[in-house]
Amino acid sequence: MKKSATLLSIGGILFSTFSYSQLAVDSIEINTLKARVYSDGGIEEMQTFDDTTYNTLLYADGLWLASYDTSTNTLHQSAQTYRQDGLDFVPGPVSNDPNATTKWDKVYRVNLQTLTDFKNGNTGGIPQEIADWPAHGDTTMGEAYYLAPFVDVNNDGHYVPADGDYPQIRGDEAIYTIFNDANGRTTPAGVGLGVEVHSMLYGYRTGGIEDSVLFREYRIINRSNRSYSGAYMGIFADFDLGNSRDDLNGTNIWANSVFSYNGDSDDEGPAGFGLNLATCGMRMLQGPPAPFGDGKDNDKDGCRDGVRNASGVCVPENLATGVREQILLSGSMHYYNMPGNQGNPDTPLDYHQYLQSKWKNGNDLIIENPSGFLDNNNGDGYVANNVGPTTLFSFPGDTYDTTGNSLPSSATNWFASPNSSNDVKSLAIAGPFNLNQGEEFTVATAYVWARNANVDHGYGKINELLENLGNNYNNQPVRTVGINAYKANQNYQLSFNTASAEWAIINDEDKNLSFELYTTTGQLMTKFDVDSDSKRTIPTQGFAKGVYLLVETKTGEAHKITK
Repeated sequence: MKKSATLLSIGGILFSTFSYSQLAVDSIEINTLKARVYSDGGIEEMQTFDDTTYNTLLYADGLWLASYDTSTNTLHQSAQTYRQDGLDFVPGPVSNDPNATTKWDKVYRVNLQTLTDFKNGNTGGIPQEIADWPAHGDTTMGEAYYLAPFVDVNNDGHYVPADGDYPQIRGDEAIYTIFNDANGRTTPAGVGLGVEVHSMLYGYRTGGIEDSVLFREYRIINRSNRSYSGAYMGIFADFDLGNSRDDLNGTNIWANSVFSYNGDSDDEGPAGFGLNLATCGMRMLQGPPAPFGDGKDNDKDGCRDGVRNASGVCVPENLATGVREQILLSGSMHYYNMPGNQGNPDTPLDYHQYLQSKWKNGNDLIIENPSGFLDNNNGDGYVANNVGPTTLFSFPGDTYDTTGNSLPSSATNWFASPNSSNDVKSLAIAGPFNLNQGEEFTVATAYVWARNANVDHGYGKINELLENLGNNYNNQPVRTVGINAYKANQNYQLSFNTASAEWAIINDEDKNLSFELYTTTGQLMTKFDVDSDSKRTIPTQGFAKGVYLLVETKTGEAHKITK
């Protein structure tokens, strides 16, 4: 099919504009999951293979961002749902090139096995996925030089596959996309923030829980000349568990998660899962930096305006040393596929309201008539006169906010009503935060799914998986190129301090353990011991940023860590 394009003038630069049908798309199919990813970063259909056919778990997802410009009080907003009104995000880095959207309309899928074969000289040349890796931008067009991460074998600062350089990915298979909201967005309303986003969706083949998980990382960079305060970000998730007309949604505040489960005991119809019901959820594993000294426990670790180190000590925030608290699921919201105050967002202000856990007309989300699990008497959270206990969390069940930031502060028994199973949409929220010119932050999420035919429709199972996902993320399987990977030892644990970016080993054995730390190319960096029944920070001071392999000397068991 021949592509057509129109031209849009922004800041004196004519940008070619894309329609939804023109976006490049590719799929990651790993373990039990398959997901189609577009070049604007959004997922369209995440499915699982069921006997002889694929069944849908997630119809679409997308990144939402909104904030007021601190100098002009102008609302800037970008949010992707189904692209029915155009594109808020377009492919590629922020650029002055009028053809950037066309040039960067690509999805980059990389397989770890290909990298291993290339590293070992078994590819007979440079594989296309390595040659096409978007490591660098065109600086003559205002693009950043360093884009997608790569392993620089000879440390010359340039991505040259002929020199042995190759993409740096997570997992056994990954999809990488670069997109922005500055190069000629095509939606009729709204002004973008001028951000550039790098997204990596990845998964593992392990035979364990990772076979039911897709991990994702967003790197969000403010490339504009504006600074924002009071910014919000969200991950929009349209869970469709087979038959989408009988799904309910919920929030696990403790696990920083939103999820979906079936509202009745039979997911009927040709698209349904039948009597063996499916559940699916998304957890926020890393979030934007909290405003310094805002008086809140934003990451729910019991440490207000600080973070806990590897020893469990509350370390106060310190801008000079880089100790920063992050925001993990400050709220969640739901809305329905319909018009009106509880329906699909139409204007930039609608998106901004939802990102603050408010309805389109500005009404608060109300803990309305909490009545228990699968009880039709539960309210949907919209009260016309806006009277009632307010909350930032949609249908939290019996989970509650232990930080004092929001209601509920104790179990309320507020669940979604089966009467409300009308193609509901979910939104995981983090904010407010500040984003100054040139600043960037990383958001990490994970999707997990399960099937469970017991009496609670899989509600307990999906919450159990979501609550354990933090450990799965911090202790991901070792994946290296050119070095054998091993399973983790069960007699010691790894912990990661998000503020100090330090890894620690907790030795639960009654004997000392010895470790070695290697680069991904096999260079030994250091050796050290961890005393019995003790904890020690892994000594990486002075090391370059990158991926390292931690090996327990006696058994050869290993973990991948990053600095």
